[in-house]
Amino acid sequence: MQSLSSKIGLGVLGGAVGLVAMELIKRATAPLARRAPERTDDPLTERSISPLGPQHQPGEGPTEAAGRIGYEKLAGHAPSRPTKTKLSTAVHIGYGLLVASLFNALRGGRSRPVLRAIGEGAVYGAGLWLLGDELVVPLLGLSDKPTAYPRLKHLQSLAQHLGFGVATAATANALTNHRRHWWS
Repeated sequence: MQSLSSKIGLGVLGGAVGLVAMELIKRATAPLARRAPERTDDPLTERSISPLGPQHQPGEGPTEAAGRIGYEKLAGHAPSRPTKTKLSTAVHIGYGLLVASLFNALRGGRSRPVLRAIGEGAVYGAGLWLLGDELVVPLLGLSDKPTAYPRLKHLQSLAQHLGFGVATAATANALTNHRRHWWS
């Protein structure tokens, strides 16, 4: 039986691979997503479903907004553009590794047949997309309401999250199998 720290560690490694997969899918689908025009003619307050009101600035993604808000709370002023980009990356990586480690800890760090691990990863990725991107992020005001974005953007995001989930689960599962066979 694996220790909790081992499960979390393998989840972090799986999440790192998942983040790479997510970025590759984003780059591969970027030409399709660029074709879909965004609705920017509505005022920002009408594009929000957040009880907090919009927390993001026009053209700012959720991780940029979260990084900027945290920085402003700590530093007392807005970050420079390069700092904002670094903060966005840090938020994305930090969140990705956190949810990946929690996923592997919750799944028990047990070895699974490959197809089952992939299926669990797909369900996990779809859940992150649906609950995170489509519900929690807009409710926090870190993005516009889902209907403010074209369908292709949603599909691109779903594909990215499916890739993240599958790569995370498959990697953590493979490392669990490797570790078990290596130590026995």
